[in-house]
Amino acid sequence: MNYTTFEAEDFILDESFQNYCLGTQEEDVIFWEEWIKKNQHKSVTVNQAKDLYLSFIGSHTGETFAADRKAFQLIAEEHFSNETAEPLTSQPDFRKPPAARKMWLYATTVAATIAGILFLATRKYEVPFENHKQEAQLKYNSTEVSKAGERKSIQLPDGSKVMLNAGSTIHIAGDFNTASRELTLVGEAFFDVVRDTGRPFIIHTSTMDIKVLGTVFNVRAYPGDKTSETSLLKGSVEVTVRNKEKKKIYLHPNEKIILPNISDVPPVKNSKVTDKATATENFKITGLTYNTTDSTLTEVSWTENRLAFNDNSFETIAAELERWYNITISFTDEKVKEYRFTATFNQKNIEQVLQALQLSRYFKYTIAENNNIIISKN
Repeated sequence: MNYTTFEAEDFILDESFQNYCLGTQEEDVIFWEEWIKKNQHKSVTVNQAKDLYLSFIGSHTGETFAADRKAFQLIAEEHFSNETAEPLTSQPDFRKPPAARKMWLYATTVAATIAGILFLATRKYEVPFENHKQEAQLKYNSTEVSKAGERKSIQLPDGSKVMLNAGSTIHIAGDFNTASRELTLVGEAFFDVVRDTGRPFIIHTSTMDIKVLGTVFNVRAYPGDKTSETSLLKGSVEVTVRNKEKKKIYLHPNEKIILPNISDVPPVKNSKVTDKATATENFKITGLTYNTTDSTLTEVSWTENRLAFNDNSFETIAAELERWYNITISFTDEKVKEYRFTATFNQKNIEQVLQALQLSRYFKYTIAENNNIIISKN
């Protein structure tokens, strides 16, 4: 097909181009990225078409958008039956003059918009108001929270997928997927970012800024932890360390950067971390950690609902257990905090985890009121 003759409305109606916008078909993504490189004179038109298409469907997937449009099809056809536009079941004839194509696109756009309205109107009766409100605001200046004991998956307006670990928050910039793709993370999240060379995807944390075009990686940035990490599984990542020199580090697949956390981090405001945040240069780059029993990655085991520790201190493990099980853990002996463990737990309750750890290093635990666990040496 000769895409060089396409205008914005033509691209929007092309199924392969829709798959590229949504990032649902790898072969289409690869094709369009290569095509855009070879046809730079069409880049403005392509970007306009992509923005329009994504604005039509919001954060819906291709399947849900198609289903919504099909559900509205009969109403739309009846509405436009007396107009000059063709029925929505037919495909546009690109040999027709631009005016005819634009009229067809107008009918399609109206149908898609109303279908989206009907979809949201239906959803509000299926989910609690607060949840519905959060979903509707995801594509605007918003905040998404995963509470202690909870893990949450969301899809951003650009099609990128994010999984939030327990006790995590992301602040999404107001101009996300328009002028830029930026957000702020407090906690831990796994990202599968849709590639967009024109708009880099940037994550702000208290110790670093992570910039990608399209890749798969994990960021761990809990304020209460001693370190923050970015682990790269696929693609490439540019990490800017938040010190005075703003040092840049480039990660390759199966690498991670570990940074010491800063104390007294100022509050996040409007998806930006203030410039007062500083970090030391004592970072290190290491390889990712693979579980010796099943070769799975320790850094992202939480995405499969598993707890994994690799020579971690009991103090570090306790912080993770607090978030994972929504409990509090206190130590009566400083030496016990330094006990180190390597272990993997799959769907175990807190007592089962503690009992398993006791097999490696002896300690005593007491479960008090309000889910508070006290750990002592004897």
